Amino acid sequence: MKILVATEKPFAAVAVDGIRQVIEEAGYELELLEKYTDRKELLDAVATADGLIVRSDKVDAEVIA
Repeated sequence: MKILVATEKPFAAVAVDGIRQVIEEAGYELELLEKYTDRKELLDAVATADGLIVRSDKVDAEVIA
């Protein structure tokens, strides 16, 4: 399973490291999408993800679908 961390404003490196550790210990793969500027980037990345972690980005029905 792949978990996507998507955020326009990057998390601190130590936070990403902690998230990565938890996800990988659970047997999942982490994909990181930071500083994206185009909604299509988010939609493309989430299309192949099994889970999603966001910071303060807006997630609507289209992203969830």
